[in-house]
Amino acid sequence: MHIDTTFVPLAPGKVLVNPEFIDVDRLPPILKRWDVLIAPRPDPVDDPMAKFSMCSPWTSINVLMLDHRRVVVEASQPMLHRALRDWGFEPLALPFLGYGPFGGAFHCATLDTRRHGGLEHYF
Repeated sequence: MHIDTTFVPLAPGKVLVNPEFIDVDRLPPILKRWDVLIAPRPDPVDDPMAKFSMCSPWTSINVLMLDHRRVVVEASQPMLHRALRDWGFEPLALPFLGYGPFGGAFHCATLDTRRHGGLEHYF
């Protein structure tokens, strides 16, 4: 199981979860006060690169948070864009299916080595 296709903290007190892998009623007590967004099923992808990916279609929720509002989302996932927008986020749709054969999506493909601002505790 790949955590970025299962449970994705988006901002303090907000988490995106995969309903196929997570039973919201069984989240740990520390998360009971969080707002939980149940991810929509991944939109079907008709792209030649998708055929080479051995990843779950749930890499659709493997997003990258730029700050507390802006979130980078695969362009082929309009249902997720809508859900995030309805939840108060600003989804930035970018095509990234070509990375799928290498094992993931935006969050997997990035490594922030330096950030501005202070350390935040989500719990």
